[in-house]
Amino acid sequence: MAIFISFIVGLLLGVIGMKLTRKTPQAAPAAISQAAAPAAKVSAKPKSVLKDSWLAGLGGEQNVQQAEAIAATRVRVSLQDGSRLNESALKQAGVLAIAPINAQVFHLIIGA
Repeated sequence: MAIFISFIVGLLLGVIGMKLTRKTPQAAPAAISQAAAPAAKVSAKPKSVLKDSWLAGLGGEQNVQQAEAIAATRVRVSLQDGSRLNESALKQAGVLAIAPINAQVFHLIIGA
């Protein structure tokens, strides 16, 4: 019986503690618009997403149509000519693996 009572008391204290420490979500500042939300998406010539050492393996800067960070470990690139992608050059530049999505879109795996 003492175990049951201590269980109930502990449960009540836990629930009360959660209610006391829970923060209510606040509205986003008015200065941030929905259009600015996807900051990781970058259009042509994305210097902030792509490393300069990767450009040779991607067929040159002019071959890259779009690049975006889709996760902490992946960069999606869209190329004008997917046949110009050089997998061995990208691996030498630090890319762990390349996952082809279609003939022109590839995921560069850059972390585990």
